[in-house]
Amino acid sequence: MKAYSYSRYSSDAQKNGTSIDRQQTLAGKWCKEKGIELSDRTYADEAVSGFHGANAKTGALGEFIADCESGDIEPGSYLILENLDRLTRTEPWNAVGLLQQLLTLGITVVTLRPEITFDPDKRDSMQLLQAVLFLDNAHKESARKSDLGKIEWAKRFERARTSGHHIGKRVSNWLDLGKDGKYHLNEHAPTVREIFRLCLEGLGSTAISQALNAEPEKYPTFNRGDRWGTSAVITILQNKAAIGELAPKDGGEPIPNYFPPVVDEDTFKAAQGIITARKTGKVAKQSADFNVWGKLVFCGACGSAMHIILRNKFRYLMCANRRYGSCEGSKNVRLDESEDVLMAMLLHLDAMSLVMPNPEKLSRELTVAEGHLSTERDKLAVLAERMNRHPESETFANAVLQCEGRVKALKAEVERLTADLTGGEKLSWAEIRAKLDLTDKSTRRRINAFLHRLGVQVRIAEGYLVTQQDVAVAMFAVAKGKIGSITLDADKGEIPSLEQANAMALGVKQRLVNGGIGYHGTLTVPNGRGVHRTNKANAKTGRKEPVESDNGPNWAGYDEQLPDEADELLGVTGFGDDPVFHETPLHAPDD
Repeated sequence: MKAYSYSRYSSDAQKNGTSIDRQQTLAGKWCKEKGIELSDRTYADEAVSGFHGANAKTGALGEFIADCESGDIEPGSYLILENLDRLTRTEPWNAVGLLQQLLTLGITVVTLRPEITFDPDKRDSMQLLQAVLFLDNAHKESARKSDLGKIEWAKRFERARTSGHHIGKRVSNWLDLGKDGKYHLNEHAPTVREIFRLCLEGLGSTAISQALNAEPEKYPTFNRGDRWGTSAVITILQNKAAIGELAPKDGGEPIPNYFPPVVDEDTFKAAQGIITARKTGKVAKQSADFNVWGKLVFCGACGSAMHIILRNKFRYLMCANRRYGSCEGSKNVRLDESEDVLMAMLLHLDAMSLVMPNPEKLSRELTVAEGHLSTERDKLAVLAERMNRHPESETFANAVLQCEGRVKALKAEVERLTADLTGGEKLSWAEIRAKLDLTDKSTRRRINAFLHRLGVQVRIAEGYLVTQQDVAVAMFAVAKGKIGSITLDADKGEIPSLEQANAMALGVKQRLVNGGIGYHGTLTVPNGRGVHRTNKANAKTGRKEPVESDNGPNWAGYDEQLPDEADELLGVTGFGDDPVFHETPLHAPDD
């Protein structure tokens, strides 16, 4: 059987010492004396405290236990510890439970100082009592040090508030304490700025870590790790030390302008807005081939998200539920067709901001404003809670009123900037196709962010139902390689049913074939849904195609497939008591 060495030290202050090497050397020496093979695989928790048991939950010790449970480490193997408190410093009952768990897995636990062997086949009561006493002493010692540490840190934070005195060297990795007693940015500061820059560019924590790992010499990790991870990226993005603020752990108020800032406040708050949006699913994840429809498009039948699939050498948008046979009313749509329709939607939304000389400026201003608004709302929630606990306090009451005023002003600013995103002169079909290159990943990312900011979602069935902030605003459809739309007039929260939406889409197609208004342009590759298909395909689906004649296509057969209320829905676009009809203004086609 093999022996495995487990080593641990508690704090960053020990990382430059020889603690791990010493513990592993002792394990090697014991194995040599006993004639037991020491595994090349070692388990070590660096700067992980045993006081709260983190090493057994998420650390290397937890990994060792998982390997025992999976059978990767065989029963009868040895676990070598320098002493028992390397295993844990938790409360004694929990500590003994951890030791018993290892013995139950068939692991012989050996401590070297003092040398004690806990054999799973020999239940020695005196050994157990000795272990309990040792673990109890270790826990009490850790608790004493913890209490002393809290008192010491409370004194440091108080000095920091009153005189700006430094709190020591244990600060963020991009800061060093100089001989002058002040903090200075070090060689890691450019990495922090790059992380924030990539975040504002739209990359999530996974994509950011991948970008940093692609240039390890330029962006080395802050500790001993070889690679950046997502948790490290998120921790940096949410650390207010980046804007120079010290957040004391004693529960007191933050201390602004304590550290030299590595990024400005607008950048930091913009990043918080993006992180919040990602948590609520409002921002799409990044990938090498960025999906411009990310978190925007849904099945018109069941409401499930639509994903990109590859079929017959073409890519399609497909209902996630349909892939598992749980959605019968969904429609697959060619991805190239959908992106042509996307251009027509941008035309409908007057997306002038996307083709401005500096398209990022307005988007950045809105992101910053949203970040400020999120921060002020958090402050308001804290103040409101404090006022509830102290209703007699005029200070808290005034603070709440002031914060409510700031929230109101910021909401107005966000609304103004959102309106500016869709402001400006109307574009033609040819202009928007010429100025927006969908083959460019950054352009696709900007379009996706633009639509998310406007609260746009698209439901696909017979056509493309566009909603904005839970209001149905337009229906787009494709027929004979042409794209058309009608503008809807609905109240907030009033969304057409699947039957209504399909009837509207067929109405748009009828107008396109008959040459009516509402026409935007033609498909780039006129081979998607809505293009004439063979009789064999139509016979399989049961769908009829219009019959060509000297007077144009005869849609009588097609109309028979519409729902009973289609006659009402095709001529109107509202679907309340008093529907109103709006035609989309005609834009000259390319041809």
